[in-house]
Amino acid sequence: MIGRLSKLVNPFMMVLAAAQISLIIAYSVLSYHDGYGNQQKLDEARQAEQDLENSLREPTPAPQEYEYGQPDLSYMFDMNMYTYLGMCLTMTYLRKYAYTSLGMSFLMGCLAQEYCCLLLQWIPLAYCAQLQSQFKDVGCPYGNNPALSQFENNQRSLSCTCDSWSDKIGLSISDFIKGQYGVVAVMISFGATLGKVSPLQILIITALNVTAYVGNKFLCVDYRGGVDNTGSLYTTHIFGASFGLGVSLLVSGKRPSENPDNRPRYQSNNYAVLGSLFMFVTYPSFNCYWAPAALRVYIATNTIMAELSGGMFSYIWANFFYPEGPSIMHLQDGVLAAGVAASTPACMFLPPVFMMVVGAGGSLLATLSFRFIQPSIEDQDSQGITSLHLLPGLWGALVMELVCIFGIDNTYWSLENMGLASQIMPHYGEQWASTETQALVTAFSLFVGGLAGAFTGIIAKLVGRSDLAGSFSDHVFWIVPGDFMHIGDMSALNKIM
Repeated sequence: MIGRLSKLVNPFMMVLAAAQISLIIAYSVLSYHDGYGNQQKLDEARQAEQDLENSLREPTPAPQEYEYGQPDLSYMFDMNMYTYLGMCLTMTYLRKYAYTSLGMSFLMGCLAQEYCCLLLQWIPLAYCAQLQSQFKDVGCPYGNNPALSQFENNQRSLSCTCDSWSDKIGLSISDFIKGQYGVVAVMISFGATLGKVSPLQILIITALNVTAYVGNKFLCVDYRGGVDNTGSLYTTHIFGASFGLGVSLLVSGKRPSENPDNRPRYQSNNYAVLGSLFMFVTYPSFNCYWAPAALRVYIATNTIMAELSGGMFSYIWANFFYPEGPSIMHLQDGVLAAGVAASTPACMFLPPVFMMVVGAGGSLLATLSFRFIQPSIEDQDSQGITSLHLLPGLWGALVMELVCIFGIDNTYWSLENMGLASQIMPHYGEQWASTETQALVTAFSLFVGGLAGAFTGIIAKLVGRSDLAGSFSDHVFWIVPGDFMHIGDMSALNKIM
């Protein structure tokens, strides 16, 4: 009995239970259900009148779903498919790690989304209190001061409208969707450590990853005025990849690339490509959700054009740089890299033909990186997030820098949707301010991601690491079928928590 109890009560279960109970308490104390999303319910008299009109109409499928604030419902379905189907399946390429790839990705997603959507709301409350204290003598409602910059006017206006510490967090469906961008950052980071960390380490990495993600997003976007509302290029892709590499440098152990199980097989590759296809069909929703409503369709169109071009060019680049012929994984690489590059905020200003060039450039960088860089860093980067997220992300950031230099801070280029530029760019109208801010956001996301990742790796390393025999294999945590074969000595049979 004592032996059975010692197996049931292990550090992983204790930390997981403590985390979930803490989140339940936090939600009960700090938040309430806002209920109706972006649109609010009508007053009682008008609602009664509208309900009477609806009752006299021919039946339609759930007419009140949209009227009562559910236009985000379809985005939630797409985001769930992108995250929990697409990204989880892309992790299953390892031949003996599918249980952990799917199971732990799902667990990380649940923990990260619960924590992230609460933290994304809570930090702005603290910032609001600081703004209200800073501008308490300005007076509300606030009118623009022409002597100040647009960003400074926005900050003063925000102090009059934001929620304070005394208010509970009103949660709606949009908050949970926005929290999924933090989940994506966590799963990108997981790609670098795939097969090399224990479940307990995964929990620690997830919690610290979300904390760093929210902090970096607040500093880059809310505090500094950077633009990152088209798929979170800077704070999700670039930050997530930097964080994952920072962790992996410290927890990878010795020569994980020499493990025979650190390889794909025919069936596992099929599932990984299937995950890429799920991400392909949902990337437009992922990139356009956080953008201004007037530009959502425009961004979705640009995203799909970049993806189509990147998917086509991935075969061209693969045949050019791999004389022996392309691998099916080149399809996965090209589609994902093109979607990452299309997350650049420049997609709000560029026509579709230029976005096709952006997508082709993203797939080219991914192919070059997998061909020439990945072999030398495979010990620190299991899935190749350097090639799939970091370099295409930096390419997208470079495109945005060029757009800022030649089309926003100057008028050398004629851009699309410039009538909305003052609403999109917080520093619009200030000479070189947009260029400087986007460059700073890029560098800051790289720096914070790498530094926070290294700090997290130190903490995770104190918990312990899997030995060579126990990594890249499901048997160290899961009950596996009788036909499951693993390598290594008998010590690898011990469950790693």
